[in-house]
Amino acid sequence: MVKLDSISKSFGGNTVVGNISLEIEAGERFTLLGRSGCGKTTLLRMIAGFETPDCGTISIEGQDVGSLPIEKRPVGLIFQNYALFPHMSVYDNIAVGPRIRKHSESEIAKRVDELLEITRLKALRNVHPGQISGGEAQRVALARAVINRPKILLLDEPLSALDLSLRQHLREELVEMQRALGITFLFVTHDQEEAMGLATRMGIMDKGCLQQVGTPAELYEKPETDFVAEFLGEVNRLTGKIEQSTGNQITISLGVAGSIQCVSEVTGLENQNITCYVRPEKLFFDTGRSQTEPTNILQGTLSGIHFFGSHSRYQLELSDGQMLTLSIQHRKTHSPQHSIGDSVWVLFAVSDVFTTTRRGANEK
Repeated sequence: MVKLDSISKSFGGNTVVGNISLEIEAGERFTLLGRSGCGKTTLLRMIAGFETPDCGTISIEGQDVGSLPIEKRPVGLIFQNYALFPHMSVYDNIAVGPRIRKHSESEIAKRVDELLEITRLKALRNVHPGQISGGEAQRVALARAVINRPKILLLDEPLSALDLSLRQHLREELVEMQRALGITFLFVTHDQEEAMGLATRMGIMDKGCLQQVGTPAELYEKPETDFVAEFLGEVNRLTGKIEQSTGNQITISLGVAGSIQCVSEVTGLENQNITCYVRPEKLFFDTGRSQTEPTNILQGTLSGIHFFGSHSRYQLELSDGQMLTLSIQHRKTHSPQHSIGDSVWVLFAVSDVFTTTRRGANEK
């Protein structure tokens, strides 16, 4: 559907996008996630035609679009502020594109009416943007962007201008609209929750490089680089030395804090330094119950407890000074009763500890 082959872009000698290759399949909701300044918006602008790559090619449905002007590219655009015309009705805002392309008013009316039905805006047909909600404005912008039937819709931080209470609802609306329209969506965002909630697949960018591509679950559960592991969600990082390696099972010494085991594709020699990770929600307090799978156990001192309604976060300091965070959901039974300064034992499955298989492109 959309294929980027070795795309690079520099401004003033500063590489903003470096040698990115990526394929987005028809019907996907693909999200580019990264911090501000990582190059994701520049990549989006090159697909749209606002910027020209220094090298590489951009193809849509097998056609190289590098020489096509913006208005000839089979893409639709939605910006952060939606850019609706305040003096025009909802109908006229949606009709702008086909009117510019000189379509007949009868054809325009047919297309607009179809989109008003799909986006549930029929009752607002003659209303102006100043009289509608943020969610309704998003749907108008969506209808206007897809009325010319683009092959792919590009959305640059589509929810960032809205307050937090609206975002989850509007994420769900965007997913529903994409399914109804059947158009490929490419989102750009710095918001992790937004990216994971919208995407069927996603790519994580850092310093102009594409670090990893996969489903949200794949990137969260099986990050390939240290950057992805530490950027996506919250994670505990433990460093130690390889004590023993048997097949793909590694025993890692944390010095005075003890030892842990993990299953890893990383191969290393005894006493070699290694970093491993475990998510906070995978740790739990020892209650004396027997475990049904191989489990690591560490002792430490509680240094912090924070209540968040549905869950609490506990900070634990190990005897070697390394820190662990536990995220414990609140339940009616078996809720832990601990205080700061308590010495506690925490457990986590060997299978929940992971290592990364390669360094990121910009990691030293």
